[in-house]
Amino acid sequence: MDKIIIYISNFFLVFFVTVISLSAGGSKKKEETIALKKQIYGLHKVDEETSSIPYLERYLELSQNELYFKLLYAKALLYRNDLLVPKPNEPAEDRINKAKIIQKNYNLASKLFQENVLHLEKVRPRDPNLGRWYYLWAFSEWFSDNKEKSIKLFLKAVKLDYRLTESYYNVASLYESLGQWKDASLYWRKFEKAEKELEEED
Repeated sequence: MDKIIIYISNFFLVFFVTVISLSAGGSKKKEETIALKKQIYGLHKVDEETSSIPYLERYLELSQNELYFKLLYAKALLYRNDLLVPKPNEPAEDRINKAKIIQKNYNLASKLFQENVLHLEKVRPRDPNLGRWYYLWAFSEWFSDNKEKSIKLFLKAVKLDYRLTESYYNVASLYESLGQWKDASLYWRKFEKAEKELEEED
C-alpha cells in the first residue's frame, strides 16, 4: 500500500513539474514572438527589410503558419540589399557564384509569394492589400527571369487595385524587353491614361 502511495505521489510530482515546464516554455515562446514581432514591424516601418530577415526567420521557426509574416519574409527577400553583386573585373567563377546566390534569393521570394498570396486570396479575397502583394510577387518573378508570368501578375495586381498604375508601366517595359513592340506601345498608352485618371481623381 505504501509503495502505491509513493508511486502515485511520484506520478503527480512528475506530472506537476512537466505542466509547469510546458507552461514556462509556452510563456517564454510567447514573450519571444511578441519581441520579434515588435522588431520586425519596427524595421519594416523604416524600410529596413534586409535587417528584418533573421528576425523573420526566427519568428517563422516559432510560428510556422503565420501567413502575414511569410509574406513579409518574401518582401524582405525581394528588397534584400546585402548580397554581393558580380563585378566585371572579377574572375568568372566569382561572378557566377554571386549570380547564383542572388538568383536563389529571388527564386525563394517568388516561391513564398506564390504559396502565400494564393492562400491569402483564398481565405481573404477582399483583403485591401491583395493587389499590392500581387504587385510584389510580379517583381520577384521578373527578377527570377519569368517575364511572361510577371506580366500576368502585374495585370492581376492592377485589376485588384486600380491605383497600381505602375503595373502598366512595368508590363510595357517587359514587353519591350521581349521585343513585342506592339504590346509595349499598348501598355504605354494604358499607363498614361491610368495616370491621367488618377490625377483627375485626386
